[in-house]
Amino acid sequence: MEELTWARLILALAIMVVASVSDWRTRTASDLHWYVMGVGGGLFFGVQLAIEGADWTFLICLVLITLVFMDLLWDRPGMFEDGVNLPPLLLYISTLLAYGYLSAEHFGESGYWTMLSIPLLMLFFFVLYQLDVIKGGADAKALMALSLVFPSYPELAGLPLLELNDPAALTVLPFPVLVLFNGAILTLLVPVGMLVVNLLRRDVRFPVMLFGTRMTVEDARKKHVWPMERVVNGAVRTTLFPRSDDEAGWEDLCQAGVERPWVTPKVPFLIPLTLALPFSLLMGNLLLYAMGA
Repeated sequence: MEELTWARLILALAIMVVASVSDWRTRTASDLHWYVMGVGGGLFFGVQLAIEGADWTFLICLVLITLVFMDLLWDRPGMFEDGVNLPPLLLYISTLLAYGYLSAEHFGESGYWTMLSIPLLMLFFFVLYQLDVIKGGADAKALMALSLVFPSYPELAGLPLLELNDPAALTVLPFPVLVLFNGAILTLLVPVGMLVVNLLRRDVRFPVMLFGTRMTVEDARKKHVWPMERVVNGAVRTTLFPRSDDEAGWEDLCQAGVERPWVTPKVPFLIPLTLALPFSLLMGNLLLYAMGA
C-alpha cells in the first residue's frame, strides 16, 4: 500500500503548497483546493477499500461522507432556512443511517474504526473552528480534507526517523490531528526567525524583536502586517499581539513622528500546517518522543 501512501502525500502536499502561496499573497485560498484534496483523498481510500475487498457498506459510507465534506464547503442556505432545504437534509440523514448500519454489521473491525474516524475528525475540526481555536476557515477546511486523505496513519518504510520505545504510540493521535499539533509547534519558530532578522538589522529591542520587525509606514501599508505601535492619548504604546487593521493608525504614527514602527507579519497558519505535513511524516509525534514513550 506504499504506492497509495505516496499518492496521498503528493496530492495533499501539492494542494497545500499551492493554497499556502495563494494565502500568503492574497490572504485567501479558494475552496477549489479543498474540493480537489478531499475528493481525491476519498478516491484513494475507495481504491484501498476495493483492494482490501471491503464490504459494500464501507464504500457507501465513504461516498456519503465525501458528499458531506463537499456540502460543508458549499455556501448554501441552512437546512431549515426559509423552510426545509431537502437535499442536504436527506444527505445527512442517509449518512447517519449508513453509519448506523455499518456499526450494526461491522462494529469492532479494524476497517470500521478507520471509517468512523473520518466524520469524527471532521466534526472535531469544525468544533475547533466554531470555538475559534482554529482561526482561519481555510485551515479548518484543509484539516477536514486531510481527514479524507489520511483516514489512517500513513506508513512508509523507515519513517518516522525518531524511534519510540512503543511504535504503536505513534497512532495515539490521528494523523490530521498530529499535523495540527506539529503545525502549532512550528509556529514557535517564528520568534527565532524574527530574532535573527532583527539582530542582523541591528534593531534590538526586547521582547518586541521576537514578534516583529521595523519598516516604514509606507512599506507597512503595502504589506500584510499589523502595527505593534499605537498612538493612545498622544503617547506611543506598544503591544506584542495586535489584531487590528485600523488604517487611521498609520496616520497617527506619522503625526507622532514614528517613521519606522514595529510591525508583526500576518503569517497564515496554513503555511505551518503545510510544513507540518511532511514534518509529521518524517518526525512523528514530538511530544511522545520528548516523554520517552
